[in-house]
Amino acid sequence: MKNMKKVLTLVLAGCMVFGLAGCEKEKASSVADSADNGSGKSDAEITIGYSFPGSNNEFWGTNALNSAKQAAEALGFKLIADDCNYDQAEQVSDVDSMISSGIDALVLAPQDASVCAGITAACKAADIPVVIIDRWPGDDLKAGEDYVCFIGPDDEQAGYDIAMSLIDSGCKNLLGVGGVQGTSVGEGRKAGLDKALKENPDVKLLQYEYAGDTWDDGDKAFRNLYQAHPEVDGVWCFNDSMALASVNILKEEGKLDTVKVGGMDLLSNSVESMEAKELWFSTGGHYMEAGFGAVVAYDVAKGVEYNGPAKVQMSLLCVDQNNVGDFKEQFLDKEQSYDWAGASRADNPDAEYNFNLILE
Repeated sequence: MKNMKKVLTLVLAGCMVFGLAGCEKEKASSVADSADNGSGKSDAEITIGYSFPGSNNEFWGTNALNSAKQAAEALGFKLIADDCNYDQAEQVSDVDSMISSGIDALVLAPQDASVCAGITAACKAADIPVVIIDRWPGDDLKAGEDYVCFIGPDDEQAGYDIAMSLIDSGCKNLLGVGGVQGTSVGEGRKAGLDKALKENPDVKLLQYEYAGDTWDDGDKAFRNLYQAHPEVDGVWCFNDSMALASVNILKEEGKLDTVKVGGMDLLSNSVESMEAKELWFSTGGHYMEAGFGAVVAYDVAKGVEYNGPAKVQMSLLCVDQNNVGDFKEQFLDKEQSYDWAGASRADNPDAEYNFNLILE
């Protein structure tokens, strides 16, 4: 890609934790530590809640959850993790239960922005700080007042990078398999696609459909889109699940040699697909937002004032068929671990929050 350097170097943010055990839904993870802190509790007595959309996909159920578990193990706090099965009412109920159980702080990956006002208000009434990750809560809520901070990917940049990976490889006729309409992630990534198209007026967007975020959503949407536009040569997808569904359809049609597909999340099967010369491109690494959020939540629960940015937009890793081997060698084929304890200002007062994946 002309607009992005391809040497993959992860500065500070340390590790990729694909394929770690423990993808099943768990209610709690506890690690003992006898250290005292400014809150008057030992680390083992601090409990962080983590509410997230769903556990039946690799991004949320494995990679993001494992990063939160790793932070809990490294720092010694208890983690109560619960997914809401992609249901807003269930997420509100789950958090109410966490509040009643006595959590000291909450990491919230909202199903959508509609749950944020009620959840943050309930936590504020109970004196429980909230760190919001992944999905923007909306402009009505204020960091430092209603919640501690937001940590998530730069979705517009991600959408732009997916589009440019296709355009730079020669694609001229694109189809868009979008996310959930009205969500910050869905609209942010689409804005990135729109930006790339504006910069490249010779490239056509044949059709764009808001599809959802699962394999089944992608399968249904792309089958219809491909039937209507068989002249497509590039498929922009909101995430890897839908990208891989699109790849599967193109394999059935015998068209993978003429159509490129790009997505987001850097799932393990996406890496395998790129190695097999099927999926063209994926960007990701942002699953670490759950661990980053847990570190901040832990620090605030220990009485440390958050002094980082109100809105952290993580830069991401960009991988395609040309550099997937380098990526795999650097991040997947060797033992790596992120220094979660070293990132904590409660444990390291001189530490500075810098939760970014930086490409060189």
